[in-house]
Amino acid sequence: MEDTTDLQDEPFEGTTRETLLDVVQERLQKTGKSKLITRLIYVARFIRKEQSVDAHKTFHSRIIEKHQDGEVTGFLLCYPWCMIHLIEARTSSLMSILRDTLNSGQQNHGMVEARVIASTEDIPSRCFEGWHAAFVSSGSHASQMDPVDSTTIVKDATEVNTFMRKIGPSLLGLSEIELKRKLYALESFFDDVPAPELVLALVPAEDAPTLDEYLDIFDVPLSIDLDSEQVW
Repeated sequence: MEDTTDLQDEPFEGTTRETLLDVVQERLQKTGKSKLITRLIYVARFIRKEQSVDAHKTFHSRIIEKHQDGEVTGFLLCYPWCMIHLIEARTSSLMSILRDTLNSGQQNHGMVEARVIASTEDIPSRCFEGWHAAFVSSGSHASQMDPVDSTTIVKDATEVNTFMRKIGPSLLGLSEIELKRKLYALESFFDDVPAPELVLALVPAEDAPTLDEYLDIFDVPLSIDLDSEQVW
């Protein structure tokens, strides 16, 4: 009989462990779908107070342009001390955008902490036709808040999610001048813009994953704990 001892002790050559994203995409391909579009929303707190959207718009637009082959759309909403970012893109491109954002370093992305409050894979349609950014000035002096209660985080995150998704259709068909006017005075057109205190309270909520944790879930090779690999 052939001795298989060495084969059992060594990993198979040429094999790599899949990420959860790989598994999901493989299953979708079997259903006939050639690409997977994901919509993700994350909230973040800034390292310093901002007076406009300019710096963050420039930073994020550069990363998005780098991955525009992934058909990126979305909306960046900034406040003086925090932001909400909705991104729609091919899932693989979205993961690259998040990773590039984090790898740029805190002095470049300007975020103390960021958490994903909504993620939907294989969305049937997009909310946005392009990528936009806006700034909402606030009379609030709060630069951070205690985390939202675990019993209300779903309701609070849904409130933000619903508002951000509503913005997209309202921008359709506008001329360039009309679009700029609406983005410049967002609060004049919508009376349900999420309060900055709500956004700041969602940022430290441990029930939602940080960007790092989200990437570890979807974009890191799966670690399968096999009994044969245990040392007892």
